Formats: sequence, structure tokens, C-alpha cells
Amino acid sequence: MSRPRLTIGTFGTIGFQTASNGRVTARARYRDWDGKSRLVQATGDTKGTAARVGDRL
Repeated sequence: MSRPRLTIGTFGTIGFQTASNGRVTARARYRDWDGKSRLVQATGDTKGTAARVGDRL
């Protein structure tokens, strides 16, 4: 059984990566209003900061 599609205008699970300089990148899939799923990312000093910045994309 396949995974259900994201509802339009919503994010999937947020994944985090820490760079060598200590900054954190948050990445997630976003289902845009035209129905296409896009990868979005934001960078911050901490996981919380990166996730909050991503909410404003």
C-alpha cells in the first residue's frame, strides 16, 4: 500500500542536517497550491530556529 499524498498547502516530516560550521538545515516536502510537491529548506543556528524559518517559506 502506498503512502497517502500530502494535502495541498501542507508540509511533510522535517529532516535536519548539521553542517561542519554548526549551522542546521531543515528540509521538508511541501505540496504547493498547483498540486506539485517541492523540496524546501531553511538554515538556522539551531534545529528550532531552522524549523521556524521554514514555516515562513
